[in-house]
Amino acid sequence: MQGGIRNIIFLGAGASRADKAPLQFELLREYFRLPSKGLRHEMDAELKVFFKTFYGIETARVVETTNFPTFEEVLGTLELAMHREENFGVSGETWDQYRIQRCRHHVIALICTILAEKLGVSPSGKANWHTKLVAKLPRNQTTAVISLNYDLLIDNAICYSGRTPEYGTGFANRVPPSGEPLGLYKLHGSLNWLRCPTCGSLTYTGNDKGASYPIERRERCKTSSCGAETTPIVVPPTFFKVMSDFHLQEIWHRAESALVQAERIFFCGYSLPDADVHIRYLLKRTEVNRGSTPDVFIMSNSKDKKKNTKKEEAGRYKRLFRDPSKVVYTKLTFEEFAVRGMSILNDPIARIAENLSSQ
Repeated sequence: MQGGIRNIIFLGAGASRADKAPLQFELLREYFRLPSKGLRHEMDAELKVFFKTFYGIETARVVETTNFPTFEEVLGTLELAMHREENFGVSGETWDQYRIQRCRHHVIALICTILAEKLGVSPSGKANWHTKLVAKLPRNQTTAVISLNYDLLIDNAICYSGRTPEYGTGFANRVPPSGEPLGLYKLHGSLNWLRCPTCGSLTYTGNDKGASYPIERRERCKTSSCGAETTPIVVPPTFFKVMSDFHLQEIWHRAESALVQAERIFFCGYSLPDADVHIRYLLKRTEVNRGSTPDVFIMSNSKDKKKNTKKEEAGRYKRLFRDPSKVVYTKLTFEEFAVRGMSILNDPIARIAENLSSQ
């Protein structure tokens, strides 16, 4: 890329939230409010039994106060049972390894389905916040985007701008891009990626959220020698994140190379939680290998965020990086950054920095 990467835009769940994506704690409640139809019927029936058996939740009667477990809790239980090769016996009914693994697939499909339903179709011509952000990015290939989100908000915004997302890995069926490439490294996978467990190739479904479809509707592998059934390449929120997939490893490597070069990182809607050890390791590894701390700006504000919460977030960032003086926890929301873009660099730090020193 011309002159190398200078700016990294880092997108967390809060950025997608600005464009109406549900947050994690809302996903289960929102999903079970959808009508169970078509090929999802069998999956929904099994999920209904699972949540009743394991958590005592009647999914047919979901209300605002229904206390769903987190995805970490749900997937952690299933994945630990798989790791230990242990079954569950409930009222004379056995949840064996096959059923446990199948239920895990259903939970991941649930995440993909509700995101696809809530976010609808491609925002072609629609001026959402991601579209506004991309419109402000320099066109000299010195900026890259790192996203932790599966949705296609940033992908579609890049395409709408006349550029092409350059994902950092290859696809079996993707036509070589014609527009100016913009690096987009989706570290936890994407709703339009399907992996073939037989030949290892990756199928690209474009604006079509192929990962949200039941198995019966997913694209088959696109290689001439295969045609096998594909699976979503999505790393769900879980205590046991597995990053062993070849394509994800390649994407993480590309993200690492970009971070080593970058002069500035703009974190949008991301609180740097303690549980995200893989992300923390990536940021620390690149900082140490480059020998210096980049300029770090955090755009994570919101109207309802309390001062103590912001103070804790700022503290996590300042503890992570070697030179905390280069870490600026700004007053800006993601929406404000999307409108202003790199122009915030021309503002005096005193005007954009959040004063969190007092209690």
